Amino acid sequence: MKSASNCRIRLMTSKTQALWRNGIMFNSILAEMVPSLVWVLLATEQNGKVNLSKETSPEPYKPEKSDISEHPLFETVLLPTDFSDLSTAIITSLIGIPGIRTLVLIHLLDTADSSARQQADRQIAIQKEMACRPDICMKVCVDVAPDGNIPAAILAASGMNNADLIVIGARKGILSGSLLGQGATDILTHSKCHVLIMRWDQPSLFGLKKTGEESRTIISKIIYPTDFSKPAHDALALLKRIRGVSEVVLLHVIRKPETDLGALENTVREVEERLRRIQEEMKVAGIFATISIRYGNPCQQICMAAVEENATMILMSRYGRMDYLMQVPLGRTTSSVAKTAKKPVLVIFSEIHLVIHVRELSTDEFFFAEKIWLDYHATKSDPGRDRIFCVFVEETPVSVSRCKRHPDGLEVDGVFTWEEFRGKGYGRKAMEALITGCGNETLYMHATLPLVRFYGSLGFVPILEKELPPTIRERYAWAMGELTGANVCPMKRIPKR
Repeated sequence: MKSASNCRIRLMTSKTQALWRNGIMFNSILAEMVPSLVWVLLATEQNGKVNLSKETSPEPYKPEKSDISEHPLFETVLLPTDFSDLSTAIITSLIGIPGIRTLVLIHLLDTADSSARQQADRQIAIQKEMACRPDICMKVCVDVAPDGNIPAAILAASGMNNADLIVIGARKGILSGSLLGQGATDILTHSKCHVLIMRWDQPSLFGLKKTGEESRTIISKIIYPTDFSKPAHDALALLKRIRGVSEVVLLHVIRKPETDLGALENTVREVEERLRRIQEEMKVAGIFATISIRYGNPCQQICMAAVEENATMILMSRYGRMDYLMQVPLGRTTSSVAKTAKKPVLVIFSEIHLVIHVRELSTDEFFFAEKIWLDYHATKSDPGRDRIFCVFVEETPVSVSRCKRHPDGLEVDGVFTWEEFRGKGYGRKAMEALITGCGNETLYMHATLPLVRFYGSLGFVPILEKELPPTIRERYAWAMGELTGANVCPMKRIPKR
């Protein structure tokens, strides 16, 4: 039995790896791989999806009393209109969302022609009447976009009106009418508030109702993708405060599945546990939530989930974890989803406030440095001789410096920052920490020529090769004294007395 079992596991491993590569997974295989889960793993061969649901039908959901603030989320909404049917449908949909207090309709002209202005004034007045609701203050504006830059004019109007949300209509590509694809990207990238991209995909939302869907609105069923990052947490906090949400699908996409069965089992367990905790938070907020775990390309899986779940909207953070750490203004996955999803997409803006700290690594943590050094000649650490200082952005190590003890002196090397995090001063922070920790002795180094000026700003001065301690000098003995040809300059730093 033991050998048969081992044989079965090996066959599963081989087959599973092939399935991962081809973007498919069978429920029977995954159920075998994670046997102790008490959930039925429902999957299809096409979509790489793992929905977690109980083996028996759950009891009818009874929301608990919410302690979430009733303060409206989107008090002021800015809607650029081109007077199309889509714009009209969006207005109709928006006025059904609770909490909106002010709706600003804006139409931007690319010309100062008086007849065009008069026509626009008449059309926007008609749309204002359509959106009339006693508890919503309607504002209208017709203006000429400076230099014809409509996205910039929309962003400026958003700031002047203190908008909480910008709503943009889209058909093909990302935007239609006077707002082209690049214009939408500019708004998503530079807006200081949330952005809702509407799509003319569901008649049940904007016009003719489907049978059984009379009560559905844009916020009835929301797909919430999360990578468990700080921006995703901010989006979750907002989601829990939206009034009128009937159901939320909590979605996590495993981008690169593990090929090792044990590692995959641990990954699925960890993801499920974290999603369960979020599910409990949603329950406290009075919102029914289900869980879905998928794998593969995040954008594709998010868009597929929205269609398969018959969701009314996707709500996601503007940045993923690495986008946030690198201070990218618009995350790659969010940008892709906004461009390709067939459902409305609400992109949640959050300020970037990174926590950066620097400290010396313990020998048990030297693997952090070696991970960064993979792109630096695959350098290895020596616990018996090295002191390594590391810069962390949030909890992610991004830059390191090393002081190596030789029999006749201290050598500084291994100063390296991941390429994505360069230009932000992290290398300087790592060096300053090293100098604080080791600078009571003379420090020597072989500085690359482009960085001589940088190290000079930290108190290092160029010296002759013969001034280096013999064991440190040996590193570049192969250059036979032609260190300039080797692209390095010997330097030293004398401690300040």
